[in-house]
Amino acid sequence: MRKTSKGFTLIELLAVIVILAIIALIATPMILGVIDSAKKGAAESSIYGYIDAIEKSTLQDMIDTGNYKTKANGTYDLSAFTNVNYKGTEPSAVCVVIKDGTVESGAFKFNNYIVDYEDGKAKVNKDKTEISCNPTTTPEVAVLPAGLTKGTAVYVNPETKSVCNETDAVSTTGTKTGCMKWYVYKDNGNGTYQLILDHNTTATVAWNSSGSNADGMAEVAATLESDKTGWNSSLNARLITADEIAEITGNTSFSGATSDKWFYFDSNSQTQTVTSQGASNYAWLFDYTTLCTNYGCNIADNSNYGYWTSTLVSDRAEFAWHVGRAGFLYRSNFNYDGSYGVRPVITV
Repeated sequence: MRKTSKGFTLIELLAVIVILAIIALIATPMILGVIDSAKKGAAESSIYGYIDAIEKSTLQDMIDTGNYKTKANGTYDLSAFTNVNYKGTEPSAVCVVIKDGTVESGAFKFNNYIVDYEDGKAKVNKDKTEISCNPTTTPEVAVLPAGLTKGTAVYVNPETKSVCNETDAVSTTGTKTGCMKWYVYKDNGNGTYQLILDHNTTATVAWNSSGSNADGMAEVAATLESDKTGWNSSLNARLITADEIAEITGNTSFSGATSDKWFYFDSNSQTQTVTSQGASNYAWLFDYTTLCTNYGCNIADNSNYGYWTSTLVSDRAEFAWHVGRAGFLYRSNFNYDGSYGVRPVITV
């Protein structure tokens, strides 16, 4: 006689399904919460490794070039860190503020999480979905390293007052914005330096076309004001003085700025001692001037014969001092508008 096996009834199956559904409803949020917490924790943990990689990259850049790879005001974005050596998942977006080679604060996007970093701690910000690389407070600008000597080249963006890369610097006469090359000519002794640009921001302009001392350095001052439009005002951009030029070369006999005191930089006298390209110790003071390579500069530029100082010749009405292509400080009638231009100095 055959035995008949009985299966589950429909009601029993429905009961099992309902029980499984209830379990799923209870367990799924818990499981998803655990997964989400794990992902957030992983994102936060990843920050520390990436920050360490950034700091090592920045330190290496400082060693290699003497400056920071900065975007603006000490704020870096992801494009500044293409050479970061980092093992693991890299963030898809980065915005950090760096001070003295150390990440001070920042925001990172790992997967779909935004992680804020501040005071040495990383934390997922659930209210953010994207990163804006525009900090609400202006970070302190990267400073130049201590101990720089006279004639040392540095690279500074005057708009952001930030140190930049040598490879990004433009030295073409007429360039007045972006990363440019400057030379240290004085250590102020308070953590700042006086810097002079390596080229003219305006090729030529009259010191004063009116011919009257009462009008001061009218044209050249107005041109300087225009050339420094958008620059950080704390740089105090100005023209160099004739006395500063004498101080740079160590000419102690240049006193009173009388017309008979003009001099060549390398001899500190009225005898030219340098006649071959790059031979002058002060080539950086008169590079990018017409035929200056015949007098010891490194790079000539036919657009100008030099640049004005802010100093009048004390015993000659209508004359001012200029730095000329022959590597000297000389006197010129200040209504000349086709020879000498603007070469700013700044304080950093």
